Amino acid sequence: MFQVFPTSSSNEIRSRRCPGCGNLTPADNPRCAHCGLGSVEAVIQERKLASERHFLQALFTRSNPFTMIFIGINVGVYVLMCLAGGIAITSPDLAVLIGFGAKQNDLIAHQHQYWRLVTSIFIHIGLIHLLINNYALWIIGQEIERIYGSSRFVVLYVATGILGSIGSYAFNPQATSAGASGAIFGLFGVMATFAFRYRREIPAALSREIKRRVIPIIALNLIFGLSVRIVDNAAHIGGLLSGIALALVVPYKRPHQKTTPLVWRALQVICLAAMFVSFVGAFRSYEGPRLSLSNLTTRPSSNIVNYFENMQQGSKALSESARSFQEALNSRNGNADVSSSLRLLQDALRNVRSIPQIDTQSQRYRDQMIEILSEQQRILTEFTKTPLKDWQALGAEEDRLIERNNKFVAEFDEWLPGFMNQHGYELRGRKNS
Repeated sequence: MFQVFPTSSSNEIRSRRCPGCGNLTPADNPRCAHCGLGSVEAVIQERKLASERHFLQALFTRSNPFTMIFIGINVGVYVLMCLAGGIAITSPDLAVLIGFGAKQNDLIAHQHQYWRLVTSIFIHIGLIHLLINNYALWIIGQEIERIYGSSRFVVLYVATGILGSIGSYAFNPQATSAGASGAIFGLFGVMATFAFRYRREIPAALSREIKRRVIPIIALNLIFGLSVRIVDNAAHIGGLLSGIALALVVPYKRPHQKTTPLVWRALQVICLAAMFVSFVGAFRSYEGPRLSLSNLTTRPSSNIVNYFENMQQGSKALSESARSFQEALNSRNGNADVSSSLRLLQDALRNVRSIPQIDTQSQRYRDQMIEILSEQQRILTEFTKTPLKDWQALGAEEDRLIERNNKFVAEFDEWLPGFMNQHGYELRGRKNS
């Protein structure tokens, strides 16, 4: 015979008594099944969730105009650079970079072009560099501008960009560098510090999300930068550290704040004025290639190679035609043939005239080369029509032209290496023809 005893079941429903209506209601339900009154814990949790929703809604419904403005400036400057040196995917003409205001220590130190510390923030070394930085700015910039407000965002972006440039100036003096990376790393530093500094004030989910996304991105970019030689790590680290430091003292714009204190508006104006003055300085000091729509169809730096090769061809044509003319004079007969030299001069003239304008000095040498070649062409053409007895006069003209050309070549050869080096080329073992 068996006896039956009551046993407890794991499926037994636990109950609590509602303080409002006094009825029993499931304990797992935060609200009473009879009157709908919530428990104390439920009310607290609902208020917390409502507060977090209000915080996030107030924060992330703010506008972010300056993120888009800075992206627009980056794109606008790149388009102008393309008009000067062609569309560059990864490697634009060095003269274009320097002309538009890249960071270059010698020019900053010796010519006091301090505006390069600002303009270099908005210059990019090729299309890929531009797209990567603009994408990063679009992602991180919008969040920072909404959290800190537009005025403080401008201050943070420009200040960390300048401090990144100063870091590059101090610790990477040999590099000609440019890009928004220093400022973007600064924004990453600001975001990471914000999540830590205000971790007890902002929603926990927001703090966790920032830490989850931002810290790995910073680490990956630093590791990538240290493994790739062309990356200016000094600018990146300078921007990151300055962003962290600034975020420790710059307060964010809390959701309930509708206006921005005057001090931040004043600092915003100062930063924008510094940008304007810097771009004016770059414009007034510009010595790079002339801007032209025709440059869009050329490969970057191809104008420099074209200039060098065609000027070399002109010099060679002049030397060979002079030698041919001298041989004709020495032949002492009326059957001397200089037609091949005339064809050579004609080809050289056509090619030298086709050289696009790069800058004032290179244009001056191009024009002088055209004048000398044209004069040589005239002498040889007259030589074919002049009687033997009158050759001596043409010989004297040729001697004067050769003397003029020798002076031109000496001056041109002294100038050419600096010009080529400015555009990223080095002449080695060059021999005059």
